[in-house]
Formats: sequence, structure tokens, C-alpha cells
Amino acid sequence: ADREALRDELGYHPDRRVCVVTVGGSGVGGDLLRRVIEAVRPAQRLVDDLQFVVVCGPRIDPRSLPRRTGVSYRRYVPGLYRHLAACDLAVVQGGLTTCMELTANRRPFVYVPLRHHFEQNFHVHHRLQRYRAGRRCDYDEACDPDGLAKVIADEVGRTVDYLPVDTGGAARAAAMLAELV
Repeated sequence: ADREALRDELGYHPDRRVCVVTVGGSGVGGDLLRRVIEAVRPAQRLVDDLQFVVVCGPRIDPRSLPRRTGVSYRRYVPGLYRHLAACDLAVVQGGLTTCMELTANRRPFVYVPLRHHFEQNFHVHHRLQRYRAGRRCDYDEACDPDGLAKVIADEVGRTVDYLPVDTGGAARAAAMLAELV
């Protein structure tokens, strides 16, 4: 799709860098949101015109998070995948669907898997390595606001060289099911 037209439709200024931060639908991501918000000021010192869109999900009240200039807070974003396709960087928890959407759309992203979450630490990480996609940031690394700001600055707008994602799986599954009918 036309990324510039999508950014315009979503209201993202063409001269601003947009970092979408999302942690899924559970409340477990609140700590990561707070860590990223603490890194906003140092990241904005490193990257001109950097704005953040923090998507809290249904179980984290946006009013419970610290306020920062250049950050918009949203509980829910219809069509979040469109915002991920339009962003200059995403910082995410490490869920497979979100990471693969970013990979398929060839967007730079940082993923911070939950410390003891088997799927995020092994399965998702292994899949992303196969695609040469994303930058893993361990939870302990994300503790330091200046270090996390440096990671954000290094990754925002980076040209990626991910392997292409095969998007024909649904058609193949439909064809297999059709043979059985």
C-alpha cells in the first residue's frame, strides 16, 4: 500500500517520525509502557520531530501513565495494523502476530519479550531471526531510559532487509479445505 497516503489518512505529519508503542490486550504490558515513556525525552533529544503513540489496550488506563510532550495515549486504536504499517518505528511486547505484521510491512521495530514467556523468548525470537526482522531488547536492557532511547534512535526509520513474508497461507488452506468438500 501507499505508506505516505496511509500516514496522511491517519493524521501523521510527513515531517515527523512516529513511534507506535503497543503491548497487547492484557495488563502485563504496563511496565514496558512506563519504561518507554521514561525514554521519550532522551529519545527526542536524539531524534528531531519524534512523536510517540502509546496504545494502552483495554486493561491499562491511559490516565495511569506519566504524561510527556510529544506522546499521545490511546486505549484502543481501530485498525492498529494500519498504524503499524505507517509508523517509522514500533516498540512492542513481542507477540507473534504483531511482530509478523511489522515484518510483512517491512517496518523497523524493537521487541521486548516478557522475561519468562516461552513463546516470546523462543518461538517468536526464532521466527524473527529467520526473517532477519526486528531488534530484540531484553527486559533488563529496557530498564535504562537513556539506553532504551539510544535503541529507539538507532532503529527509527532504519531501512530494513527482512526476508519477504509469504502471504498466501490463507489461499493454500482454502484450497486444501475445498479438496475435502
